[in-house]
Amino acid sequence: MTENFYKRMFLIGALWNILGGAFIVYFSGWIFSLSDLTIPQPPAYYYSWIALFVTFGIGYLMVYRDMYKNKNIVILGIIGKFSFSVIFIYNMINYMGQIPLIFIIPVIGDLVFVVLFSKFLLFARSIGK
Repeated sequence: MTENFYKRMFLIGALWNILGGAFIVYFSGWIFSLSDLTIPQPPAYYYSWIALFVTFGIGYLMVYRDMYKNKNIVILGIIGKFSFSVIFIYNMINYMGQIPLIFIIPVIGDLVFVVLFSKFLLFARSIGK
């Protein structure tokens, strides 16, 4: 994979988080009603969680602009995405049948980014950056 590939990947990662956050906020009612659930009440922790991953998206925009200067953001992204995925999968197993399978989409996406972000760090190291 090339430097150009990774640059585009960070832009896609930024859009994944920023546009994903906007989508979830705008369509929360629809998403939850599709699954016969209600938006968590009070919604403070739910919307706070969305604010955090939108913030991560802004971080990935920073990486997109200067990948090598912002490698620490990539490390935080790996930790955040992996932690989110493990906790979510754990809860899907623990509460089998109570969490709709459609909610696994962001988990799969984040795990793909964990692998790609890790590959970027290996790539950066291989070229001495």
